[in-house]
Amino acid sequence: MEARRSGTRTLLLLVITLTLYLLLWQSLAASTDLPVYFYGRLIELLAVFLFAALALSTPMRFEEMGILVSRATLWRSLALGGGVGLLFVALLPIICFFSGRDPSFSWHIVGDISRVTYFVVAPFQEILAKSVMLYSFELVLDRRHPHAANLLCALTFAAFHVAYGIEMMLAAGALSLVTGWIFLKQRAVWGCAIAHFCCGFFPLCFGIGS
Repeated sequence: MEARRSGTRTLLLLVITLTLYLLLWQSLAASTDLPVYFYGRLIELLAVFLFAALALSTPMRFEEMGILVSRATLWRSLALGGGVGLLFVALLPIICFFSGRDPSFSWHIVGDISRVTYFVVAPFQEILAKSVMLYSFELVLDRRHPHAANLLCALTFAAFHVAYGIEMMLAAGALSLVTGWIFLKQRAVWGCAIAHFCCGFFPLCFGIGS
């Protein structure tokens, strides 16, 4: 019962955070012409406050949240997440070919600063998405429907990307479903972060999404 109450409080804070973000996005988009990456930084700032609020109002069980894990679990998670990430990267030249793009690779990426700091952003977003959101949906559903919890998490994660347009929302939702599967398989967030990094960073190296 306490776990469900904790999950409910977490979801309430999450709904408040998402609602605040959508209100800010709508207000700012109507009055100013801010670069789209500004909203990514806004999400991360709100996420910091969300995590602090959760730490103060709910018990943070880092083992169950997939943050503190055994060495064996960590390596299994990294291997699974890395394998998914490498498979995705291997498909990128094929995607370029069929979309009529030049399938050339370059480490030089111009644009959003988050592309430079993505090795920090990706783990942070996965902690928010899996260790907070997915874990909370699991608690509310009494851990009986993990795949339904993963779907709800993916929809919420997609909603946070509304400022980037429908295509990015769909991509974010799909990515969240895959990393959610990794999380449910290994109960560790770190393999999810590796897969997230590969799927978010390397398309830019092929000129996809830039």
